[in-house]
Amino acid sequence: MQKGIKWNRKRFITLSIVALVIISIVIGFFYVTKYRAANSTSASAKRTTQVVRGNMEVSLSGSGTVTSSNTSDVMSNVQGKITKAYFKEGDKVKNGDLLFEIDDTDAKLNIQKIENQISQAQLSVSSNQKSYSNLTVTAPFDGKITDIAAKTGENASSNMTLFTITDTSKLTLTVPISTTDIKDIKTGQKAQVSIQEIFDTVEGEVTSIDDYTYTASDGGTVRNVEVTVKNPGRITDSNTASVEISTPDGAKRSNEISRFEYSSKQALKAASNGTFAAVNVKENQYVKKGDVLIRIENDDLEVTAQTNDLKVQDLQNQLEAAKKQLEDYKIYSSIGGTVTGETAVAGDSVKSGDVLISIRDFEQMQFTISVDELDISKVKVGQQVSITIDALEETKQKPLSGEVFYKAMEGNSTNGVATYDVKIKINETESLLAGMNANANIILSQAENTLMVPLEAVTKMGDRAFVRVIGTEGANQQQTGNGKIRGNWGQNGNGNSATTGGADRKAAAGTADSNNDNSNQGRNSQNNAGTSERRQMTGALAANQEYYAGTVMKAVELGMNNDEYVEIKSGLTEGDVVVLPPLVANSTTGTNSQQNGFSLGGLGGGFGGGGMTRVMPAGGASGYPGGTQNNRTSGGSNRQSSSQGQR
Repeated sequence: MQKGIKWNRKRFITLSIVALVIISIVIGFFYVTKYRAANSTSASAKRTTQVVRGNMEVSLSGSGTVTSSNTSDVMSNVQGKITKAYFKEGDKVKNGDLLFEIDDTDAKLNIQKIENQISQAQLSVSSNQKSYSNLTVTAPFDGKITDIAAKTGENASSNMTLFTITDTSKLTLTVPISTTDIKDIKTGQKAQVSIQEIFDTVEGEVTSIDDYTYTASDGGTVRNVEVTVKNPGRITDSNTASVEISTPDGAKRSNEISRFEYSSKQALKAASNGTFAAVNVKENQYVKKGDVLIRIENDDLEVTAQTNDLKVQDLQNQLEAAKKQLEDYKIYSSIGGTVTGETAVAGDSVKSGDVLISIRDFEQMQFTISVDELDISKVKVGQQVSITIDALEETKQKPLSGEVFYKAMEGNSTNGVATYDVKIKINETESLLAGMNANANIILSQAENTLMVPLEAVTKMGDRAFVRVIGTEGANQQQTGNGKIRGNWGQNGNGNSATTGGADRKAAAGTADSNNDNSNQGRNSQNNAGTSERRQMTGALAANQEYYAGTVMKAVELGMNNDEYVEIKSGLTEGDVVVLPPLVANSTTGTNSQQNGFSLGGLGGGFGGGGMTRVMPAGGASGYPGGTQNNRTSGGSNRQSSSQGQR
């Protein structure tokens, strides 16, 4: 009985094991069949869309506080008491309006004082210049130089006789004429001059008649008459002569014999002390008027001249500054606008730097936004801006227009993220008030009535872009740059054709050594894993081949793109059916995901390299700036995009 019981237990255990194996096989077959059916359904149901025509726009957004573009805090540049104030808070002013007048009495007195100082300094300059000019001695007239006392290198003293210059070409003779005859004598009348020493007679001319009457040696009353004679060359100032003057009433003779004198004779003297630097004349030398004869050096005069000149220049600068400062006692508006703050009134005493009044031009409004470092290169001065105002509901339906007029060249860094200030001018300012919050939408690029497809539809190969469309030619072929066909479209996650060579080598290695059980078990596990991986890759390859069956790759020329769509400049026409990447079931989460088969890269610069990349928004993938998946909390701009078209 016990043997029967033992046999029954053994049989029960055996049957249980067999039942479990059968159940496992059934369950495994069910899931394999379901997985293949899901993949088959995914492969056969292509995701498609059409090439549409519409409008595209790429923009950056940011917010800021509205302020006046043109502001002026009017300050006093002088100290004094306000005598007149012409405007108060709320008043409208124009550019150039007189705002304040400050008492300028002291300023005017200061100007008068400086002008007096300049006059005194100029007198010193004039006197010094005269003394300085006298250091150079020139001939006052044509003549003969005699009695030279100056010698080069010797000292000169003030009032020292330097030489004598004589004009020997003319001589004068002063003779007494009886007052009874003087009435018939006139200047300009000819006279005969009889020279006693050489017994010669020359012609002369009456040049002057003296008004003074005196008694001659013979007791008669006479007046002196001067006769000038041109020197024929033989007359000197040692000769004497008598004169006979021809008149309408007959010849009139002088009562006495007189001595000749040279008409021009002068002893030149030094005007100041110094040293004879040059003596350019010799004894008995004839010179012309203006010839430089002697040059004297005096260092003290030169220094004094320079000092006086500098003093005058300094005083003139002071006068100019004082006159300019006098203008500051009348304060004018530098802009047109509205008085928003009044801190000074007539009667107040102010000092330099005090703010008297504030003016804002509300006809010109602006605001500033912060733009992220990843986007600042896209912003250009002159770009158009769409603006909404939180406080003005109507702007949400009809945004205001604006324009970028300033972009900072240096950023502000916070937590490792840099932002740059961008200033925007608002074109329509009606109803706007300073302090309102404004939202900017900077239009980076836009295209109207253009062809476009979803970003995920574009594949990059080398430096060229392609789109799969429904067709039968070259369904499983890859087009290269020269039009040849290479490879197939079944690929692994790296964008290359799947291979099982590695798994086969692992399997071979797994059976090399049968003596070590533990080693064999490890290698068998590795062999099983390789076999599983090979089967999965082969399945994915087959699924891709089946999914893309009946499609062809078309080369396209791309234009601008936003986060959803990319512009097609050539290669496709409106209405073409475009194939999108397949969605595959996720075995761990039970959800569908997009099976690209290609790596993703930024459209703006991610097209480099020789592999294939999926086109994504400019600057990165999945809407993240620069291709990073990390959130940026810079408080800067947000990149936005919009597309409008018919699908």
